[in-house]
Amino acid sequence: MKKLIVCAKESGNTHKVCRYVASNLDVELKVAGKTTMIDLPSYDVIIVASGVYLNRVHKNILRWINSIEKDTVNPDTKVYLFLTWFGRGESDEVAFNEVKQLLRGKGITLEDNYIKCFGGGMGVIKTSHPDEEDCKNVLSWANEL
Repeated sequence: MKKLIVCAKESGNTHKVCRYVASNLDVELKVAGKTTMIDLPSYDVIIVASGVYLNRVHKNILRWINSIEKDTVNPDTKVYLFLTWFGRGESDEVAFNEVKQLLRGKGITLEDNYIKCFGGGMGVIKTSHPDEEDCKNVLSWANEL
């Protein structure tokens, strides 16, 4: 089974976890902001990975989704979402629903089984995350897909 992670950028909390998963599983890691073309039909599982920014996923992920031509993903391909966030309200659910709607417009179904972990940032907010346990949890989830 061929798996792909499309991460929003080449640094930060989300990329740290994605790098961990890719180095421990047979998963390709691509960065949406640096990759223009990805042969999507060749993957059985695609994980879209982003931080949550004011209820939205990163602009690179939005741009990447918008660049996908309608009906180019194999209908049997399973697409999942991995998010890092600060844990505020339902911002993860709002971001999930935005991605689900955008993908639906491309003829792609986003599976409801998404995963999230805390992301550290801004000096004082959850500075110890994502930690080793977060990385292992996402690895276990990705392995089961």
